[in-house]
Amino acid sequence: MGRLVNSYTVYINAYGRFGGDANNLDIDTKKSVLKASPSVVCLTSYSDDKQLFTCSGFIMECDQGCGTFTSTILTSAILLQSPSAAAMVADDLKIDVYMAGGAFFKGELFAIDFHYNIAIIKINSDAPLPTSTIRLIDSSVPLDPGNRGCIEELKSSHFVGSQDLAISSNRFSLYPGTQVLALGRYFADSYNIMAAPGEFSYGDCKFDCKELLIASCQIKKNGMGGPLVNSLGEVIGINFYDGSYTPFLPINIVYRCYRDLKKQCRVPHPWIGISVIDLYGGSLHELEILNQKFPHVVKGAIIKQALPKSPAYIAELRAGDVIINCDGNLVQSCLELNEALWDKEGKPVELVVVRESADRPLSLVVEAVKTNPNTYRWPVPEPKWCTKL
Repeated sequence: MGRLVNSYTVYINAYGRFGGDANNLDIDTKKSVLKASPSVVCLTSYSDDKQLFTCSGFIMECDQGCGTFTSTILTSAILLQSPSAAAMVADDLKIDVYMAGGAFFKGELFAIDFHYNIAIIKINSDAPLPTSTIRLIDSSVPLDPGNRGCIEELKSSHFVGSQDLAISSNRFSLYPGTQVLALGRYFADSYNIMAAPGEFSYGDCKFDCKELLIASCQIKKNGMGGPLVNSLGEVIGINFYDGSYTPFLPINIVYRCYRDLKKQCRVPHPWIGISVIDLYGGSLHELEILNQKFPHVVKGAIIKQALPKSPAYIAELRAGDVIINCDGNLVQSCLELNEALWDKEGKPVELVVVRESADRPLSLVVEAVKTNPNTYRWPVPEPKWCTKL
């Protein structure tokens, strides 16, 4: 794929006509957008016939029933949030769904999780609708100088999963500088696709959701809930909104939310009370000391803080510890740690860490408790978000 330009947002309609600065996009980038765009939708919510919010989403699955097809759409939970209460679904909710060219469907809320800002919407159609292809990501970057920046070659185009949910069989290597596209769909005219090119970058997100990653794309506000895709047009995350960059929830977490919401209408929220960064995000001072004492440790998750009185603090985890294993699962990044902790709510978890003051790795047991239900990590959108795109 050619280099993506990250200074603008463009729109492309279903017939291939481009607007804005779209002519500056190289042909490979246009192909990536057009591969992913058929499954991208625009959604608008109403409460008591008053418009609440407009955002984007993408079709995950399409199942055939008795003479009709039912499609499941992933989007942002803020679409459905009450204007008067955070983390509450609005009263008398109505959802309109639009595809390219203005094809219209009535949406129905199936499941929602405000903690991860994820909602599943269902629509019915007379014909099958296009679905997204998703690829789980590997965000670990080794500090071994011989392998730094190495990108694994794509070994297979085979897909695993259900017939209607395409999941690539190998993970996509995501590292700082990887080119990505944030997609959405406009709520206007022919409901054109929007495409904001950019790069994956490493840094802190102002939202309290620590699982969020960052891309330099600058998508419009109603692109929230749309997919972040790689150079192959595969979905690797779901977009949220900030004026200067695009926070996104990696597809590894999104897919687990989607799977659990479909099966049991709830998502586990394990919490041990630490904030972590990937090993390569540590300071040179920390990394030099680690390299001298544990030269074999080239990937992991560094604890930046263990909150006082938290399960992690009680288990004697401390800032500077590098987590390398969780209950027998190798931990090479913060994302892998989140995945390993996913189904551990209410259970003891064994963490293996390396510590500057210890000569060998330490094995510590921490209790993964349920997140405080009063913890709400997403800001309430301003009313103007509904009308100004």
